[in-house]
Amino acid sequence: MIIQKLLECVKAEQKEIWQSNEQENHGLTWTQTRKMPITNKAVLETLRMASIISFAFREAVADVEYKGYLIPKGWKVMPLFRNIHHNPEFFPDPQKFDPSRFENAPKPNTFMPFGSGVHACPGNELAKLEILIMTHHLVTKFRWEVVGSGSGIQYGPFPVPLGGLEARFW
Repeated sequence: MIIQKLLECVKAEQKEIWQSNEQENHGLTWTQTRKMPITNKAVLETLRMASIISFAFREAVADVEYKGYLIPKGWKVMPLFRNIHHNPEFFPDPQKFDPSRFENAPKPNTFMPFGSGVHACPGNELAKLEILIMTHHLVTKFRWEVVGSGSGIQYGPFPVPLGGLEARFW
């Protein structure tokens, strides 16, 4: 039910943009993509719940002690982004889909759907823009509904909806 309410809010936000564009006879603009607060928070929460990058390999550049363990300089480490994104210390009730988490910026190094630092995906802003554009067109130009429960995530090389995600378009 909460997801349905969120979808209605996203649709309303996008419909307002679409109607403005229809009146002015132009397509979606860069400026408009920066003014989609509800949709943007939903996208960020989706990226938190189903991280595109599961892990990365890094090398310790200095000796580091973490929770009583020594990680010597030069050792390879593998941060698991999914574990960070699902840590209740950073994201309370982490299995709950809650876009309001992004009303304020997360603490540094707690939200890294595209990696972090100099090794972050160089296309991360483009990817988020593409998701916003696709969402705009999906909710303004099509009528559709998810068929079945549509709940759960299957983790493999990439996260996908558990059991697929059947939808009916009309």
